[in-house]
Amino acid sequence: MSVESATPATAVTPEAVDYFANHQNKLRFPWSLYHGPIVRELSRVLRAHPGKDVLNVGSGPFFELAELRDAGARYSLCDVDPRAMTMARELYGDRLVRTDVIVPDAPLPYDTGSFDLVVSMDVIEHVKDPPPWLAELSRVLRPGGRLFLTTPNYGFSSLGLIERTVLEVIARRQGFSRRDLHPSKFSRSRLRRTLAEAGFEQVQVKQLALGWVLAASAVKR
Repeated sequence: MSVESATPATAVTPEAVDYFANHQNKLRFPWSLYHGPIVRELSRVLRAHPGKDVLNVGSGPFFELAELRDAGARYSLCDVDPRAMTMARELYGDRLVRTDVIVPDAPLPYDTGSFDLVVSMDVIEHVKDPPPWLAELSRVLRPGGRLFLTTPNYGFSSLGLIERTVLEVIARRQGFSRRDLHPSKFSRSRLRRTLAEAGFEQVQVKQLALGWVLAASAVKR
């Protein structure tokens, strides 16, 4: 049920889908049934984590920011779509430290160890080869920094069926197919193992939105 994020940087599968117009639907019913719990979990992570420098990778315009109680976090955003970064600046202005248009397969434009928290919501499923992508997220985290990411739960038995039926009908009406939309499909166990193999510690993976969403939190060594 997710409204897809813009195509992420680093080892992604080319897609002919324009997600920009869909971002504004994330917090509207029925899409809010999927995305609402993600926003609430992110808000909880922000309150619990002491660091203030936050990077959102594949952020889109980050409409979720208006819903967050974040105790004064300083946000940087990056996305491959210039329209998303322009809209984010219009929405949030000085609340944002940086808004960067990034290039697929290129390193993120930040120094090593720049951020206390890196967020990436519903992006990793678009990444063809997740380990190098995760390594780049880890690079820009400070030691002891936290990663928060979400992805559809492909260990949830009904998700595949719904994607092949209801969501495929919606996609075809918008001029594309979901058939090869997500090259990396994660169950709870696969996501936990992938993060551990990428060098993260204290890996926790929750199921949200009645099991449709996986939300992972992990710490950089």
